Amino acid sequence: MRTSLFALAACIAGPALAQQAPRDTAGAGDQADSEITVTGWRLRQLDEETGTGSRLGLSIRETPGTIDQIGADEILTRGFRTVEEATVSLPGVTSGGTPGGPAIFSMRGFEGSQITLLRNGLYVGPADMINRPGNTFNLASIDVLKGPASVLYGQGAVGGVVNVVTKSPDFRADSLQALASYGTFDTVSLGIGGNHILSDTLALRTDVSYHRSSGYVDDSGSNSFNATGALLYRPGSDLSVELSVDYLQDNLSNYFGTPLVPASFGTDPIRGILSSSKGLVVDARTRFVNYNVSDSRAHSWQVWPRLVVNWSPSDSVTLSNTAYYFHAERQWINAENFVFNPTTQRIDRDRFFVFHNQDIVGDQLSATFAHKLAGLDNKLIVGIDYSHLDFVRSRGFPDGDSVDPFRPTPGTFGPLVKRVSPTRWDQGALFAEDILSLTPALKLVTGGRVERLMLTRENYNVDGSFNTGSSFQRTYKLFNARVGLVYDVAPGVSTYASFTTGKDPVGNNIFLVNAGQNFGLSSSRQFEAGVKADLMGGRGSVTFSAYDIRRNDILTLIGTDTLSNVGSQKSRGLELSSEFKATPTWTLIASGAYTDAEYGRFVDPNAGIDATGNRPPNVPMWTGNLWTTVQKLAGLPLEAGGGVRYIGKRYGNTANDLVLKPYATGIVYLTWAIDPRWSITGRVNNVWDKKFVQWASVFYPSQVMLGEPRRFEASLLARF
Repeated sequence: MRTSLFALAACIAGPALAQQAPRDTAGAGDQADSEITVTGWRLRQLDEETGTGSRLGLSIRETPGTIDQIGADEILTRGFRTVEEATVSLPGVTSGGTPGGPAIFSMRGFEGSQITLLRNGLYVGPADMINRPGNTFNLASIDVLKGPASVLYGQGAVGGVVNVVTKSPDFRADSLQALASYGTFDTVSLGIGGNHILSDTLALRTDVSYHRSSGYVDDSGSNSFNATGALLYRPGSDLSVELSVDYLQDNLSNYFGTPLVPASFGTDPIRGILSSSKGLVVDARTRFVNYNVSDSRAHSWQVWPRLVVNWSPSDSVTLSNTAYYFHAERQWINAENFVFNPTTQRIDRDRFFVFHNQDIVGDQLSATFAHKLAGLDNKLIVGIDYSHLDFVRSRGFPDGDSVDPFRPTPGTFGPLVKRVSPTRWDQGALFAEDILSLTPALKLVTGGRVERLMLTRENYNVDGSFNTGSSFQRTYKLFNARVGLVYDVAPGVSTYASFTTGKDPVGNNIFLVNAGQNFGLSSSRQFEAGVKADLMGGRGSVTFSAYDIRRNDILTLIGTDTLSNVGSQKSRGLELSSEFKATPTWTLIASGAYTDAEYGRFVDPNAGIDATGNRPPNVPMWTGNLWTTVQKLAGLPLEAGGGVRYIGKRYGNTANDLVLKPYATGIVYLTWAIDPRWSITGRVNNVWDKKFVQWASVFYPSQVMLGEPRRFEASLLARF
């Protein structure tokens, strides 16, 4: 059996600044020196503002919902090289997918396009179509808002929102960070970035990162390059103008999964990773075999310029405008499905290619008013949100072939014969949010969003003729709302209760809806209540939430080739997150989530299986994380830490006859601070070399995605 070692690159951090402080030149250098630290933990401040849960600038404590966050320092020290790796360290979040739909998230019983992915608060499409793994070096934080969030971000947000926030310029001090990491499989990660104050009114931030790896499956190398830059102009405290550009180019791993085979054929099964009512197993002899073709491709590039203007003509009024353009091109040319053929004892492979060409132009304009309402403190924001999309999807399904299960001949893809499917939308919305202080301890938080989404979906045949049967036009009319109460029961202790709604397409994501799915959007609602509290005189914090979500009008099969939007899905659960400094040098972080999710009336339109009462695929009932760090170990400039992540039993399909076994993986690291500016780190991921199934896609029912084996890395970090 092959032993696989991984080198991992992590990101490097500068503090995330939700609000830019004026430049203070006096003692700036001394302040910068004193702030240079290397640590895997920073106490979560519940009173810090976050833009993900509200446009009102509410703090985590004031938001009547669950918000989890991981900052750049934690991402760095824990060794998370991709957005996916960092996000799943947060409570109740799991992920998986394939290169065809990389970094699909699951939370609160929902996954894929039902989780909205944002970058700097902006939405450009369903996560399972537009998401890329993404380097973390360029990031300030990753924020997760749980539950329906269509009142903030429109259609698609049912299970939650993942907001990826890039680093921005500031006027604190000049800074420079650099990272170099190397490991086995010729894994390399490089990053350099920093902040430079050009004048009292102008600051610049640039970050560049590169990552490559040969992969732990044969011939499954990947690489990515991300460059972000921003110029901040602030002539006074009442005006700021930020122009930023985000560029990403990548080539994904071409590992699409490991085939399931009958136990009679798989004479060396990997035990403890799954069980199947059909007697299927994963043969250990195929664990590192790549069944893709030699000229496979999963490539993309995208560019995202953005202009943000904030102006406060008075202490009580702020005007904000964000204008943006997004362009992306993506290509997949692969053999994707690997099906064991019991007659030939070989693996039957398909061929599938798809190209994306995507353009979005958008603008968000809002006005915030701080005033008195019936003598009570009140803050109101009203605004408009508009975007125009042009999305062209070209695809084809050439003939496949069959290969030996253990020594597959790579072969080539073959000719490309395209079918083109353009999608266009014009989306316009009016939104409002309000926070009213009913008493000094009780706040009412409300919000509403009225939206019109005019969608045009066209399909063309191979010969270029227009396919009228699957093409259509529709205007979706959405209204979503949030109502919440936040009550400070004691200093540092708050409770909340809220009701929120959401909308998403009945079947596929909004890019793939066709005439057979021309129904109104699915609707969802959530009731949630919880507690957020500081602990031990500010040395810790705890958050607890309980929720109940119901999604109605989802696509289901009601007869042969007959679909209807009468299905339903429900989820309820509990989430707990806590952290505290046990001593000045010892920190503990723990979280856990319980999710009870099931379908109501539901006949799977893809497989024709009656899944009523079944659990949705890839949704564990239990998840948990435990992390600890110890600084100044033995009185030395040494930090040691580690963590354990537990994922409970899941099902790999809607029939619930493929069980993915629970697993736990561990991380350990040791960091030596050579001086306040230089540090070296050694890290081991998947310490016990646990074999596990990370994900089982319903669109690839004959294979599963195996998790990566134990991996090692060494990195050098510099901060100036």
